[in-house]
Amino acid sequence: MDLQPEPPASYDAAHPSRQGWFARLKKALGPVAVVGVVIAKFFAKLKFFILPALKFLPILLKSGGTMLLMIWIYTMMWGWKFALGFVLLLLIHECGHLIVARKFGLKVGAPVFIPFMGAFIALKEAPRNAWMEACVGIGGPMLGSLGALACNSVGEFFDIPIFFALAWFGYFLNLFNLTPVGMLDGGRIVTALSPWLWLPGFAALGWLAWFHPNFIVWILLFASLPRIFSLFRQRTEEERRYYEVAPARRWLMATMYFGLIGALVLGMHVSHLQLIERVRQARDRFHPVQPVAE
Repeated sequence: MDLQPEPPASYDAAHPSRQGWFARLKKALGPVAVVGVVIAKFFAKLKFFILPALKFLPILLKSGGTMLLMIWIYTMMWGWKFALGFVLLLLIHECGHLIVARKFGLKVGAPVFIPFMGAFIALKEAPRNAWMEACVGIGGPMLGSLGALACNSVGEFFDIPIFFALAWFGYFLNLFNLTPVGMLDGGRIVTALSPWLWLPGFAALGWLAWFHPNFIVWILLFASLPRIFSLFRQRTEEERRYYEVAPARRWLMATMYFGLIGALVLGMHVSHLQLIERVRQARDRFHPVQPVAE
């Protein structure tokens, strides 16, 4: 019979010195485990917010990143106030295209900003007919013109000259985009009127490129050549169906197109006069005209 000596009365089996290393480790890590469980539950709830945000991360990097880059570059040239306003006007213009394209159910990419070139949205699927292409094309200048008009109104109401300058540039950019040539908005719009309008647009752009050389204008000029060449070849049956537009729609688009051109020319003229008047008033405040003694 194997007899074991009885432990002394002071013996405590629960004393740390009597416990195994695993039990002591488990006891020490207990609070850490509790904190870990709390963190895990927190992130489990947070995933419902993180995952949707991650879906928009490429859009933020593509649109937001290029937008911030353009603002930074233009800030070096014009100051941050004008640069911010100018890029926001471009964003409003592109949103006009985006809204109309999605209204037709077209898949489009996020706006991308390219310094000294402007901005664009990529259509992931082509419009199904000339009417749809024209509507998407005119959506940008229409909303962009409203953005310029808003700048004009803010400048008039609060008497802030920089908003008149932004309004003038907004009117000008939207008017330039209405040139009926190539991949400019005007080139898309006149597909619903008559593709032959690409010819006077090409001539106007060629005149501008020759007498006021600019690499952007030359790029647009060369990019418009495929459409110019397409005018002088036989169209397929599919192409003929593409350009078929009901007369009522053709007249509606013509009214919007030429009416918008007239409104933008008027807006440029008015904002220019307003800006000159504010500059004259500022000059008179700092350099008042002295009366001539008789």
